[in-house]
Amino acid sequence: MSEDETASSGSPANAWEGGALNMTEELPELFESFFAFFRPAHTEGVAPARIKEIARIKIAAMNECDT
Repeated sequence: MSEDETASSGSPANAWEGGALNMTEELPELFESFFAFFRPAHTEGVAPARIKEIARIKIAAMNECDT
């Protein structure tokens, strides 16, 4: 990690305070764009969001991916 990165976000250990790394604070523009795409795709359409989430988890399990 460069000195500039450490100065802007603290030490790498400090990024994990509270038990989780909050990437939405580190890259807000990226997550705004992602959720502008993801929310309508996940909540709208013929299949309910619950079924889409079950399918996503099943596909991840079949491909041995952590979710």
